[in-house]
Amino acid sequence: MSGDTIGMMEGAFFVGRGELLDWANELLELSLTKIEQCATGSVYCQIIDAIYPGTFPVSKINWSAKHEYEFVNNYKVLQKAFDKNGITRHIEVTKLVKAKYQDNLEFMQWLKRYFDLNYNGEPYDAVGRRKGQDLFYIGSGNKPVKSGAAPSGGKK
Repeated sequence: MSGDTIGMMEGAFFVGRGELLDWANELLELSLTKIEQCATGSVYCQIIDAIYPGTFPVSKINWSAKHEYEFVNNYKVLQKAFDKNGITRHIEVTKLVKAKYQDNLEFMQWLKRYFDLNYNGEPYDAVGRRKGQDLFYIGSGNKPVKSGAAPSGGKK
C-alpha cells in the first residue's frame, strides 16, 4: 500500500497517544513519554526500517539530533526511505520539526496504520539496528530517551 490511500476515517486517526507511545516503545525498545519526542524524525525513520529493513542506510540517522536543522536531515533520510519503498505520502517537515503535539500525533497515527498494513511480523532488533544509541529530544534539558528502558507494561 502506497500510504496515500490511508484516510482520516479509516480508523488510523482514532488511535490515542498512549496506545501509540506503547506501540513505539515496544517496537523500538524505547521509553518515549510524549509524542513530541518523535519530532527529531529518528523514531519515524526506525519504524520504516522495521517495515523495510535494510532498504536505506540507518547509519545516516542522527539519533542524538537536538536542533531543527539536525531534525531536517533525519527527515531527508525518511523521505529517501519513502521514495525507495514506494511510499507516496507527503511529509510535512516544517510542521513536524516544530515538535507540536497535533502534527506529530497525526503523522504517528498514519505511520501506525501504515505499519499495521505493511509489516511482515519478522522480529526486529531495534537497539541493534541503531547500534545501542539513545535518542534525544528537545525538551527541558534535552534529556535522553533511554534504549531498553521499557515503560511499565512494556516488553523488554
